[in-house]
Amino acid sequence: MNITDSRKILWNKAAKNGLVLGLFTAACRILAQIVAGAGIPTAGTAVLNGIIWLLQFGGCIWIMRFLMERLTRQFEGVDNRDTARYGRLLALTSSLIFAAAMLFDVLFISPETVDRQMDLYYQLYGQQLDENTRSALKTIEDWYPQIMFFSTWIYSWIYGVILASILSISVPKKDPFTNFMNHTTTDSSHE
Repeated sequence: MNITDSRKILWNKAAKNGLVLGLFTAACRILAQIVAGAGIPTAGTAVLNGIIWLLQFGGCIWIMRFLMERLTRQFEGVDNRDTARYGRLLALTSSLIFAAAMLFDVLFISPETVDRQMDLYYQLYGQQLDENTRSALKTIEDWYPQIMFFSTWIYSWIYGVILASILSISVPKKDPFTNFMNHTTTDSSHE
């Protein structure tokens, strides 16, 4: 089957594989929150969170590249434009899953996260805030989960689109001599 014949195949694969990529990213982020709240000394927490961040960053790149290469092995006729399109769809679905998981975490698993972040903000800047700014922050605090959902979704999607664009340059791998060899073979057959 040729992948260029059906966009439905790309959407289907991107939805399924986006779930995997989104859940991996969410698991890394939740693991970092668990480490931060585990009571480990500050230096240890920073080191562990750095390792988790590297795992998340490198893992997302590796998983997306793996999924794009797998698409080229499963279907014939996949070119760089198809892998770029697939990567963008994968980024869209995985970022939606990741943002939804973070929203679920903030609303149900650890709702105290919002309170901790706002308390930290008030501690740092509380003396400099007037009454209007404090009331505006209270409104933002009430809408924080929704703001976090959309900002996470947009940020993650943009990151995924950039990553897909970069990876699609080399997926599928191109043989620079294939076109040249085919061209010289056809020229010599005309003689």
